[in-house]
Amino acid sequence: MDVNSLAIYIHELRNQAHYAEGSFGLFNQSLQEGNTLGALYSAQNILFAASQISCLLWPSRARNRGRGEGLRSSLKLPEKHALNDRRLSELWEHSDQKTEDWINATKGKKIIFDLIMPLSQIPEADRPEDDCLYRAYDPDTKLFYFRGIAYNMSAIANSISDVGGRIVAAHRQLFPEQAAAEQKAIEEAQAAAAAQANAAQSAEMPVAAPIDITGDMPAQEVEEVKKAPKKAAKKPAKKTEKKPAKKPAKKTVKKAAKK
Repeated sequence: MDVNSLAIYIHELRNQAHYAEGSFGLFNQSLQEGNTLGALYSAQNILFAASQISCLLWPSRARNRGRGEGLRSSLKLPEKHALNDRRLSELWEHSDQKTEDWINATKGKKIIFDLIMPLSQIPEADRPEDDCLYRAYDPDTKLFYFRGIAYNMSAIANSISDVGGRIVAAHRQLFPEQAAAEQKAIEEAQAAAAAQANAAQSAEMPVAAPIDITGDMPAQEVEEVKKAPKKAAKKPAKKTEKKPAKKPAKKTVKKAAKK
């Protein structure tokens, strides 16, 4: 494989790894927020990115196997790998026919569409067979079902992390200027974020303008806030009374006694 072709393949593989990473972020966020649509959408996108990486690195067609071997060699990837899964690499090939086949195979059976919940919570009498789950995610087992096939999301995440690290390293070697520019952009973004955080923290400090800081405080803290200014005010008052008053008074008394 020539260097130019290798560079293009590596660039595309890196993009797919980034898409998978972003989709995992949305997937986890959606699960935390209870957003079923967002979780299923991002899970499907994860499969799509993983499928693209899989078929580029482990192609099923004989005529493309040389390309796969060349890419795996450059990335030092073994033949045996979790992403080397024919079900995954061929996931989107003839997708319409696979959906039709699934519909025909599940006629007269209980089926489930678009579900997120532990399957163990479904009563046994109502629970369909695994191959009757068109799109579902089980948070307990970390299995995402698509057209009756279960995909382990944790295993896919670890596999993409492994491959993605190799791809990024190869990309830096092939595109050093772009890598340097991206690294600089990341550092500038981090510095800007830190400056913004410091500015926000400074803005929260007490200022001269009157601010009600007792609104949401517990009663005990409110009393402490109210007492604090009074304690601070007593000390200057005592100093002002003592120093000016004592010395003039003594001098006046002595001069009057001598005469």
